[in-house]
Amino acid sequence: MSFDPVPEVDEILKSDWKPEEYGLLYHFANFARMANSVITEPGDLQGWFGEALWRHYSYAPFNARVMENYHSLAFFYGYEAPWNVYYKDPRVLSRLELALNYTFNMMGENGAIPEYATADLDSPMLAPSSFGMEYMTGALEVAGHVMPSALKARLIEQARKAAVYVLTSEESWDHARAFTNQFLGAMAGGAQLARLTDDPELKGMVDKAMPALLEVGHFISPMGFLYEHNGPETFAYFFTTLNRLIPLYHETRDDRVLEVLRRHGAWMQKWMLPEPDHQTVLLAGSHQTRTGSVYRLFNRESRGLGEMLVDGAEDSSEGVSLNPDDERLALKLFVSSAETIEKRHASWHDPGNPVEEAKARSIRDGYNPVSTRSRLDSYAPSEEEVAAVRIGLPCVGRQQYGEWASDDRGNQFGTFRHPRYYTAFAFGTRQTTASYGPSFLWREGSGTLVLSGNGTSACWETRIGSEGTGKATGNADMREGRDGYEVISRYSDLGVSKTFVLRPEVIDVLVSTRRASGAVSEQIPLLLRDTDILHVDYGRCPAAGTSSKVLGLVTQTLKIEREGRSVLTIDIGSPTEGSIKCSNDRDGFIRATFTFKLPSIYFGRTGYRLFLDG
Repeated sequence: MSFDPVPEVDEILKSDWKPEEYGLLYHFANFARMANSVITEPGDLQGWFGEALWRHYSYAPFNARVMENYHSLAFFYGYEAPWNVYYKDPRVLSRLELALNYTFNMMGENGAIPEYATADLDSPMLAPSSFGMEYMTGALEVAGHVMPSALKARLIEQARKAAVYVLTSEESWDHARAFTNQFLGAMAGGAQLARLTDDPELKGMVDKAMPALLEVGHFISPMGFLYEHNGPETFAYFFTTLNRLIPLYHETRDDRVLEVLRRHGAWMQKWMLPEPDHQTVLLAGSHQTRTGSVYRLFNRESRGLGEMLVDGAEDSSEGVSLNPDDERLALKLFVSSAETIEKRHASWHDPGNPVEEAKARSIRDGYNPVSTRSRLDSYAPSEEEVAAVRIGLPCVGRQQYGEWASDDRGNQFGTFRHPRYYTAFAFGTRQTTASYGPSFLWREGSGTLVLSGNGTSACWETRIGSEGTGKATGNADMREGRDGYEVISRYSDLGVSKTFVLRPEVIDVLVSTRRASGAVSEQIPLLLRDTDILHVDYGRCPAAGTSSKVLGLVTQTLKIEREGRSVLTIDIGSPTEGSIKCSNDRDGFIRATFTFKLPSIYFGRTGYRLFLDG
């Protein structure tokens, strides 16, 4: 083995690179740093990555997820290109072998790969085993043809053991029903490994698991989302899931994968809110059960998705366009457009040293493994295609309807459209990161007015002392009534009940506080623009003028003026004390939490009204 340092790269010849390779620049520029962090000295840590570059949450010598950059070592060792100076470099091979052997030695006898403790103590080991075998198989795909035969044989053996553990063990299946994305890596990687090694038995295990994608009670909910923490990750973790569904489809060509995308696309669209600028789409994610609700839609480059958004052929160049109503098309909104990619590619030849720029970013960004989807074709829809999907979102141009659905895991959701507004609610019987109650309030032509967050972010809720309804578990009654729809929730632990009456031009919020044991207030997370104007009974304040301040009020009404017209008026019924706490985002949005005391009316009942008649 050669343990001489892997040489740094200081510059590149841009003309040697193909456009589809531009995305590899960051990994290439910082490869030596990652490769040289492999410990080569003899001892218990030989093969371990001696610098924390990936999976910082548990940088401990028993966490095999830290080791997944063996795929990056394999990629550049096996990728032949005129610019790749690391191709078949013995110094890279020696580190690849050490890193793989370190990983193999961590594994349990049953093929399980540990993450939070050693293999004899960790449980469950679904995620590290599933994603680990996926990266192992990726290493085989990109470098198996140039690996020493003994290393290749052991790589195949260990990857297969991990795949069998995930695909057949009861503990993996039990955990996967609550955290689906963690199982899909082994489905995609197992199918890939079966192809690379001509292993019909392993392929049969993948085939046996495929029905669980669409069987209620396994991975998918009646509402269309795949379970994460027994609830929806509509946006955040879904993209981890998508990055497994794409290779799974490419390996199996199974239409059930496409049906998963269609169902999730239908679910996802309900929580996507287009802004009047015809460019911005906001994501209502307060119902998400695992991760924080980042509310801006950001585009990303995609590989392998194109063939899943056409019908009639295995090749996207031969396929036919989907029906415009096919919900899979919602995914186009998350993908960088062809025009954006063209501009990005054109900038490749701009003056400057991109290697220096990539290295400057690396201290902050670390070194994620090279994507296992790098071998798949890039996909970029045109801006015209993206615009067509945006105007087809369910909230746009629709008349009155109300929909509600639930599952057997305590999740409950309702979406309601009146000609003047669109809103949605989420409830659940489990404590997760989700916030329960109303999720957003949106108006066509005006955009989003109220947007709840999950986790520790502000949500639309009633607060009793230091506790709030946003984290209170339980389901609600949803029904037609009072010229619209009613959403009725009861919070026995807090001593309150709450009813939203959704009429065509107003929303009445009725709160019964008869058994409440603390001061009762209401919290509404407004989403303002720099140009909005806030009106109260006795004056006004430009939203931009509230920058990171608290605006104290004693008012009966709060009106939001946007682009010269009233878009929302909150009428509390009588003058009451309140405040608006603002924080500015870099993109012109202002998150403004309006908190006010609920006035006592009679017999322990109180409430307020939202007018949407502007």
